[in-house]
Amino acid sequence: MPTSSHLRFEESLLSRESFIDTPIVLIHGTNAGPWTMESFHQYFEEKGFRCYSPSYRYHEKLESQQSQKLLKGVSINDYVVDITKFIRTLSHKPILVGHSLGGVIAQKVATMGLADAIVLLNGSVNWGILPTTKQERELGKMFMAAGNFWEDVLLPDFKTIAKFGLNKLNKEDQHQVFNRLGPESGRVFFELFFWIFDDNKTTKIDYKKIDCPVLMVSGTDDLAIPPSTARFVAKQQSTKTTFYTAEGYGHYLMLEPGWDRVAEFCSNWMFQQLR
Repeated sequence: MPTSSHLRFEESLLSRESFIDTPIVLIHGTNAGPWTMESFHQYFEEKGFRCYSPSYRYHEKLESQQSQKLLKGVSINDYVVDITKFIRTLSHKPILVGHSLGGVIAQKVATMGLADAIVLLNGSVNWGILPTTKQERELGKMFMAAGNFWEDVLLPDFKTIAKFGLNKLNKEDQHQVFNRLGPESGRVFFELFFWIFDDNKTTKIDYKKIDCPVLMVSGTDDLAIPPSTARFVAKQQSTKTTFYTAEGYGHYLMLEPGWDRVAEFCSNWMFQQLR
């Protein structure tokens, strides 16, 4: 079972020279890019880590019509390949920090033995994890109303994003973040939320192959991936998993007021793993 979510780790006394070889790779979520991870990226670099924030294919310029066209039919497996290829260019095993979809990808990569540790920031559901709340079922119905969305590309909807992703931001900040979001492959959402119909079992994770420490951060006000659902993911993990309840945070906790408190907890946990 996961360890207590309320542990507070003291920062390691290791010198920079002794931990600098362990890099951090930050993995973003759907409809977005590395910019969503900028605050954590900078914070961890100030702590002495070398940080990298790679992008999935066609996510460098999401606002372009070319990207929208190319995203059609793209799978989560393609994103796993993208991140895996990048990680293999590094000289040392990294700590993976994945937000939302990035959390699923971090776990998939970890099953290949390519991670020193993984941090899941409101990591998305994966194969076998059922919704536990009315809001999650409501989100699923919205996708169902979009027709054969898995065959197309989905554009973000402000009302939906504001409610399920940006509910902890004021209206002005919601619009600023929303304006930077872009289209996403409908197939990706199908593989995430309708895994029961996915013959490829794209998001199925072989948890027995994750042998590194895991930190799961779950915002109490996250309507998309609430703690009640995240705990079911945690139960699949090993005893090396720490479940941290981020009180008062929503889905995009990296962009919310007080994000640095979560970053600090994550940083201290990472130092603990390097001892």
